[in-house]
Amino acid sequence: MLDKHQDAVEADLIRAGLRLRNVGTAEFDWRDLLVLIRQSARESALMAAAHPDAARWGQSEFLLAELVDLTALLLWAKTKDGAKNRNRPRPYPRPGVEDPGARRVTGHAVPLTEIRDRLRTLRTHAAERG
Repeated sequence: MLDKHQDAVEADLIRAGLRLRNVGTAEFDWRDLLVLIRQSARESALMAAAHPDAARWGQSEFLLAELVDLTALLLWAKTKDGAKNRNRPRPYPRPGVEDPGARRVTGHAVPLTEIRDRLRTLRTHAAERG
């Protein structure tokens, strides 16, 4: 954790009135540092660095997103689309929750030279037929 997020750990330690350079002393041993890291609050610099979505989204944010979704559904229900059950509003994006209606594009990149070769072949076949 220190290798990846040392600045964030140090920022949290400073807020607690401690310093990383004091780890290993009688007043602040390695176990103390481990506990501080493992029990980092959602609002801590370490959580923001290591898990940015989790740090930004707490219970209040999830409840607000739920209210946004319910409001959108209520408004939609009063429309012609709502009466015909079409064009339902999408839920507000949340971390860790995938939108089932979102389109996913998969595949791999094709080199431009290969695309040109394929187009040349298609043109050749079209010219031979027509």
